[in-house]
Amino acid sequence: MQRIKPAWRTHWFRAQVLGHQLLRADVVQLELSPENAWPQAIAGQHVLLTVEINGRLMTRPFSISSAPDQSHSQYPKKRVIRLTIKTNIDGAFTATLLANIAAGGYVNLSAPQGEFTLSDSVLSQPSTSLWFVAAGSGITPFMAMLNQLALLPRQPKNPIELVYFAKVGEHLYVDELMALQQQLSLFTVKLLIRKHGHNLADALIDCTVKSQVLICGPSQFKDDVDQQLDAMKHPKAQRQAEFFQAPTFAQTAAGEQHVNLTQRGQQSQLVLAANDTLLSGLEQQGISANFGCRIGVCHQCQCVKKSGVVRNLHTGEISQPGEQLIQLCISQAVTPLELEL
Repeated sequence: MQRIKPAWRTHWFRAQVLGHQLLRADVVQLELSPENAWPQAIAGQHVLLTVEINGRLMTRPFSISSAPDQSHSQYPKKRVIRLTIKTNIDGAFTATLLANIAAGGYVNLSAPQGEFTLSDSVLSQPSTSLWFVAAGSGITPFMAMLNQLALLPRQPKNPIELVYFAKVGEHLYVDELMALQQQLSLFTVKLLIRKHGHNLADALIDCTVKSQVLICGPSQFKDDVDQQLDAMKHPKAQRQAEFFQAPTFAQTAAGEQHVNLTQRGQQSQLVLAANDTLLSGLEQQGISANFGCRIGVCHQCQCVKKSGVVRNLHTGEISQPGEQLIQLCISQAVTPLELEL
């Protein structure tokens, strides 16, 4: 199958690499053409991108930064999606991404995922203003939304405010945003820099309790926006958020927890640090476990907890003591555990 269809994998979709462009030294724009069976995305959704790196399949989640109906002048007969990826020199995935893909080659995509999307009910209420609040590469899902709104037969009647924070010289898609501001008559762009004295209090001062607010950026930025909106009495029900890494919660009490592990029929007894994730703890013990994104999105590190209690670092939720599926990368041991990989 790999000879006939390179990168074919069950439960995944193939996508041909059309090309890439460096937007900055640390940001690459990747153009992909998914196979016809790939489901159409909704603006704001993300996909899991799988690439073979050094003989190992690695997966990371990335927001789609192009509109579902957006055409591409270079590839008029192809369905094209755009991923905007910030690279990390120390990252196992992004640091070597360009060395492991080439135009004409293939990668794998999941079906589109996520609920960080604009609802039709909001767009049907012209009195509801839309606030897009982004930091850094958190602009990517908003680029998809804005381009999709610009393609609608009728322009939305909702006032749209984009509040976009980035470091000096690091705002992405500035020219495209200026063009969208010309196309969407009720769209306003604010490119802000904290170093220049810009702050959330001033940026959000005109946001009302009826406004629909969408937030995307690092988890600390999301927390800062929430804190500001809480001070303004803005209702949480009027907010949606997507953030890059799991928010931090108070760690479990210092100490260790015992884990009885069954892996491929072999049993072992381990002692893991209680304030570390199960995935990290297993790796420190030399145990190889499946993983992908390491931030709780792709579910490749899912395993069966036969007994014991864990804390979910995404939600802070404490599990029931019985059998259930858990994700190793976002779970901490609260009590002794029995795991089956």
